[in-house]
Amino acid sequence: MAENKTTILHIITKMAVGGAQMNTLISCREITRMGYPSAVLTGPEISPEGTFSDLSEKYGIPVFTAPHLIRKLSPYHDFRAFFEIREIIDRNRFSIVHTHGSKAKFLGRLAAAHTKTPVKIVQTVHGWSFFDTMPPLQKAFYSLLERFGYKLADSNIVVSPHDIRKGVNWGIGKPEDYQLIRSGVEFEEFFAQRGNSLTAKERLGIPSENPVVGTVIRLASQKHPEAIVDVAEKVKVLFPDVKFVVVGDGPLDSYMKQYIHEKNLNDNFIMLGSRKDVAEILPAFDVFLLTSRSEGLPRAMLEALAVKIPVVATDVGGIAELINGLKNGFLCSHGDIDCLAKGIQKLLESPELRNKLLTTVDLDLEPFSAEIMVQQLFQLYTFLVKNM
Repeated sequence: MAENKTTILHIITKMAVGGAQMNTLISCREITRMGYPSAVLTGPEISPEGTFSDLSEKYGIPVFTAPHLIRKLSPYHDFRAFFEIREIIDRNRFSIVHTHGSKAKFLGRLAAAHTKTPVKIVQTVHGWSFFDTMPPLQKAFYSLLERFGYKLADSNIVVSPHDIRKGVNWGIGKPEDYQLIRSGVEFEEFFAQRGNSLTAKERLGIPSENPVVGTVIRLASQKHPEAIVDVAEKVKVLFPDVKFVVVGDGPLDSYMKQYIHEKNLNDNFIMLGSRKDVAEILPAFDVFLLTSRSEGLPRAMLEALAVKIPVVATDVGGIAELINGLKNGFLCSHGDIDCLAKGIQKLLESPELRNKLLTTVDLDLEPFSAEIMVQQLFQLYTFLVKNM
């Protein structure tokens, strides 16, 4: 990295296809153009849901690898990763270290706090690492790590007001300790797909008359993907030809497929795996479904709304900022399969209702543009460097 310049290092455990990773790459690309050269430090693991490595190359973003930075908790690997991260920060003399994700967030903050030269530390909470349905001891452990780690950061960013309230309720700082910088999406390619339902259905081999419920998620416990199957079982009763399209991959992929088979729903599911053409797939959906146990503010939901797809989702994280039953879709308590199925039923039965709920969607999405996110980050970085 260039000397005598403000330089930024983003630390994230994996370059997997995901919202936090996409936000990080957009931030690196744009902040570099604005004058602060930015890089990414990540671990060596290749996720089944795909990687953004090709995108980092396209954007010209330097990527450093810490060989022992892995997702799974491991005292040996975590100890080694701490020194690897610290050495990369010291060698390249970064001005600011910006951490993301639970493991990278903790180790990154710890390493940055023990470098030879002072650096400013920023963390972004893309949804807290603990959630309500997590086993109590595990939840207590993760919240303890977050309380310790938050004290090491010079700036604590959240992507939704919900995460400020949750953090404070768990003893992680005070409301004034947090800065709200929402997830930023480059909406133009999604706006351009509005009205392309027939083309998208043809792309997936779905007859034009079939109702389609879709989602874009990582197939992992936090997202509760098996609940999609339970919802589909109920929706099929009223809409026998309904198709549930799942875009994404992850550790629960095999389990998900087995569960679909056990429920005799193979004909109702299309499992697409990880895809790079999400913008072209979304218009095939009549309804976008999220069954998550925990979220920050799901990027895929923002993208679906940009295509004018109404949402049925669990009321977790910042989802309620955009979805409330009066606009953009319906909310349900986590695990309420009946509520999720009824929300889908209402939307599939009434195109008029879908249009009515989406009346203000463009206005609702304005605060979530990538341009606003980048401007806020640049202002924060400038403030921190001036106060080093």
